[in-house]
Amino acid sequence: MSKKHVEKSTQSRVVPGDKIAVIEEFLPDETCFEQDGSILSMTTGEVSPDLKKHKITVKPIKRVLQLRRGDTGVGNVVYVKKQIASVDIHRINNREVPLPINSILHVSEASRRFVKNMYEVTRPGDWLKFKIVRTMKPVYISLIGDDLGVVIAQCNHCGHDLVFFRPNALKCQNCNLIQNRVTAKSFGKLVTSFTRTSQNETR
Repeated sequence: MSKKHVEKSTQSRVVPGDKIAVIEEFLPDETCFEQDGSILSMTTGEVSPDLKKHKITVKPIKRVLQLRRGDTGVGNVVYVKKQIASVDIHRINNREVPLPINSILHVSEASRRFVKNMYEVTRPGDWLKFKIVRTMKPVYISLIGDDLGVVIAQCNHCGHDLVFFRPNALKCQNCNLIQNRVTAKSFGKLVTSFTRTSQNETR
């Protein structure tokens, strides 16, 4: 890595896993780690090399995220019980959350139509588009509203991607099993880099 490239890197914003230097020229601190001769970032922030000490660090970007009633977001379902689902919030108002925020989806906020339990609504691993209905901990979310619901899902049986079959019903491309979900109008369209990466990691 040349000095010119290092100086350029000081203006770069990186996320975990980004390559920021090589071990021959810099020593990583606690914000970085070495892998196969490369230094990779462990956090989201700004690269800050010390050319005299030959050390490199990533200064974390600290942002205060304030949730408001009515905010929309995207989250990943962690677990499902009869009356509730636990959902990790990853994005609010199209802004990525630095650290996932846990929230609760109650069956009464799952759909305008009557549903007996949360197993008709969503399953672990699903990605949901939702709105915030309570900001105090525990945060509560709702799927009642325009274009809210499941946007990405995998088969309960074999783990393959589900595709739209009819409103609130999805079909597995692999085993043809039809499964209930409360689907958003944008199901299958909201595929971002962070949702797809996290989806692959869970398989």
